[in-house]
Amino acid sequence: MTARHAVLRTADRSSVVYESFVLRKRDGFVNWGYTRLHSLEDAREAVNEALFKLYLRWDDALASANADAYAFKILRDVVADMLRKRDRRPSVPVGLAFESTVRPIAGIPDEEIEQVSARLEVHHAVTQLSGRQRTCISLHYFQGYGIEEIADITGLADSTVRSHLAAGRSALARLLDAPDDAPPAHEKGHHG
Repeated sequence: MTARHAVLRTADRSSVVYESFVLRKRDGFVNWGYTRLHSLEDAREAVNEALFKLYLRWDDALASANADAYAFKILRDVVADMLRKRDRRPSVPVGLAFESTVRPIAGIPDEEIEQVSARLEVHHAVTQLSGRQRTCISLHYFQGYGIEEIADITGLADSTVRSHLAAGRSALARLLDAPDDAPPAHEKGHHG
């Protein structure tokens, strides 16, 4: 086998590994981007840009201690750049489900208005968490991902995800003046 064939074979294998990585990560990355950008189109654009940057640095990602974390860092940076370029912070979800002033017009019952107010308060509190806590809380409670899935998306260890969830819940309890309850058993590492 010539040196040229060896290089092409290695490049083909690397390309297959990259494509497999992208297939495994894309949906989770888009969902996380959506939690920050509140726009599916913007989230997809951010993920496409991040995956292109990852492709250009694929050898570095493979050589890093954790390729998942390396890729997620690129995505976080792309989202931060998008927000900075557009001179805006992550927006608060909008629409009838979150708009408290539509009650008199739409005839929405008072209890639903109270739920809307509570949702807005929770979303605002989540934006005040540290980056990793916010990421873990958003993926787990807003997007419905499990501990292992969050670990896979972010490149963090399962135990680190659990720690960020616990710290995030405690911080949210303080921010919302709620009692700090114990986490569900599945977040303590129990499998059942």
